[in-house]
Amino acid sequence: MADYEDLGRDLTRLVAQNGPQAPRRICEAVVASSLADGAAVTLISDPDRQEPICATDEIATRLDELQFSLAEGPCLDAHSLGQPVLVSDIADPADTRWPGFADGARATRARALYALPMRIGGARLGILDLYRLAHGPLSREEVTMALRAADAATWAVLNPGAGGRKAPAEVLEDLIGGGLARAEVHQATGMVAVQLDVPVATALARLRAHAFAEDRPLIDVARDVVARRLKFDPGDDSDLG
Repeated sequence: MADYEDLGRDLTRLVAQNGPQAPRRICEAVVASSLADGAAVTLISDPDRQEPICATDEIATRLDELQFSLAEGPCLDAHSLGQPVLVSDIADPADTRWPGFADGARATRARALYALPMRIGGARLGILDLYRLAHGPLSREEVTMALRAADAATWAVLNPGAGGRKAPAEVLEDLIGGGLARAEVHQATGMVAVQLDVPVATALARLRAHAFAEDRPLIDVARDVVARRLKFDPGDDSDLG
């Protein structure tokens, strides 16, 4: 069994050092310890407002994109419940919680997924997502270390550097409200809302439905809308099935 004492020391050191790269370095430390094969940090204010902060590799990035595109998955459940969601085998046919996400996740090499909430007090900031290439549960010690890593990521996000600690609401407004990585999705959602004369939430649902129907990443569909290569017609709802 792996010895995670070094990881505990690394997490303490990285939180103390702080800086804008601290969340990424925390993810890298988790992977280096063999606790997980990949990791990602995503901030969430609600299911439709998510902002990826960092990911260690393409699989972690893809898993995050799938959950945002489909509005389902262990990450969103962990955030809404405020507790870890641990999936020992995403290929288990008996687990029917997220049919769309599970299909997409099985297309990656990830087998086990562990979503740890990032929170302080009653405030929920987001999720530390971990995955392994081999199926299987986390041991009690590994769950403890994964939760410590999520706590470290929380403090790293709340203490971004020389500006000092920020309140959770300020962090979410700065990073999610600013639309760092998914600005095109937010812009496309607004354009579709105007095209269809519908609320923003409905417009985002239509974008997601179109991406799912075409088996394309949501960000690619959004870019087509922003570039005016794709326009939604109020009389055409074929993407809804």
